Amino acid sequence: MRKDPRANGLAKVRNKKMKIIPKGRIFRAAPVIVGIMIGCLTPGAAQEAAPPKKDTVRISISAMISPKNTFVYYQGILGYLSKKLGKPVELVQRPTYAEVNDLVEKRDIDLAFVCAGPYVAGKKKLNMELIAAPVVHGEQVYYSYIIVHKNSPIRSLKELRKKNFAFTDPNSNTGFIVPKYYITKMGETIDLFFGQYIYTKSHDNSIKAVAEKTADGAAVDNLIWEYLNGTDPQYTSQTRVIEKLGPYGMPPVVVNPGLDAGMKAKIRNILTTMHRDKEGRAILKKLFIDRFAAIKDGDYASVREMQAWIDKSEK
Repeated sequence: MRKDPRANGLAKVRNKKMKIIPKGRIFRAAPVIVGIMIGCLTPGAAQEAAPPKKDTVRISISAMISPKNTFVYYQGILGYLSKKLGKPVELVQRPTYAEVNDLVEKRDIDLAFVCAGPYVAGKKKLNMELIAAPVVHGEQVYYSYIIVHKNSPIRSLKELRKKNFAFTDPNSNTGFIVPKYYITKMGETIDLFFGQYIYTKSHDNSIKAVAEKTADGAAVDNLIWEYLNGTDPQYTSQTRVIEKLGPYGMPPVVVNPGLDAGMKAKIRNILTTMHRDKEGRAILKKLFIDRFAAIKDGDYASVREMQAWIDKSEK
């Protein structure tokens, strides 16, 4: 019986040895000086979380992109939150989506940027609370891109049968749940459909795997592919999108249900109004985000439906 990698966060290569991914990284950022912390995001910088300082806001970000790129991508928002709250912000990094959900459940963090899949799981298990979600190109939805190398003759997900495939994380919506759902709908299982598959732990790693031909195909978050394609196309330029699956509710910002109501309201207000001031607009523009806006739990119904179908098919 294969172990479910969702249970322990292990990177998995089918028919190969499992590799243990190191624990996450902890970074502290005080108001205004957030930007200098980029130097902390180097291999070997991992450490266990220290007890939080008084009045520190602890934030975690699901590993949708690799650790270094996570900080590059989010440092502007972290600095903005820190400045507007008038409090230090501590970034608590973990390598898997499940571990970030665990931090929310244990109330070890106040705020998290999560994927749609972990939100659905977290809402069911611990009543994870929505704060807001990005609006991109006027929409509050995103898609799963199925990608192959630009020179590949493969034109569809079906044609990836018996090929090597890269998933991101076992709890990722666009990087795992979506392709698994479509393969399950074909009457297949991922174990029998693919020749091999790996978990890369981030969407940019999956893009790189396809670009370097480590994998024949991958499922990735369209927002991350488009962001990288617009800012650093080294690897996206070597890939080609063959299917666009979706739409699905946008990855949200959530809080643990025990967070003070006043703090929840303040964070929600800061995020949903940041597009109204010059500094906030500049940060959002770099991220290709129009603004943050409220989002409803019902916007994730399609993710729940896919997961329910998968669960039923596996019984």
